[in-house]
Amino acid sequence: MDPIVSYKAFEIDKSYNDIIHDSTIWISDLKFIKKELLFLKTTLKSNSLKLLLKDSDRLNEKRKAIKEKIEKYRDKVAETLNSDVFSFSEGYFEAYQSLVKEIFEFNQKYKSFKTDLYDFLIEIT
Repeated sequence: MDPIVSYKAFEIDKSYNDIIHDSTIWISDLKFIKKELLFLKTTLKSNSLKLLLKDSDRLNEKRKAIKEKIEKYRDKVAETLNSDVFSFSEGYFEAYQSLVKEIFEFNQKYKSFKTDLYDFLIEIT
């Protein structure tokens, strides 16, 4: 397996619209992962792979939590964008960076899970 890629912090200037766009993409990706995890869970059940099934459940719970955070954050930014007041806490960028890091780490774990699963399925076929 490839070594795990580490998260590298960044500094960029994002507009409110950019953040809403990024959030929309993340939510779409997480919705796809939900369907993929459901498919994998069904596959795992049919192959009696209990340990990987537990990993799948943990990933799905984490996916749900991240999606909820993104939706709340996106809605907060959208409210600010739609209001007459254009001042927004400087914390919006720190919160954005935190979400980016959390999503990055989740994606790394998810890729690792799928790699392990596919390696196992290759072995048993």
